[in-house]
Amino acid sequence: MKADYEKIIRACIEPLLSDPTKLVVEAKESKEEAESTHDLHFLIACPGDELGKLIGRHGSVADAIRTIVNIKGRDEKKRVHIKFEATDAQAE
Repeated sequence: MKADYEKIIRACIEPLLSDPTKLVVEAKESKEEAESTHDLHFLIACPGDELGKLIGRHGSVADAIRTIVNIKGRDEKKRVHIKFEATDAQAE
């Protein structure tokens, strides 16, 4: 059974945000590419004022999110890489 990594990531992150509707989780690979590779890359974007909640002090929350997703990835021999970004960075 193939895991829906986007759903897993959203389940980890949405409770941390005050407005989860502004969360963007984007896979960098197409579904066909994801099937043929061992590495999966995701971009998580949210408003800049919420980004600190996702990263945490010294990156502890971000590391925990990566750990949770990678535990599921081990079942399918996948490594999941997650990058965090602010959506309103160009507005400042």
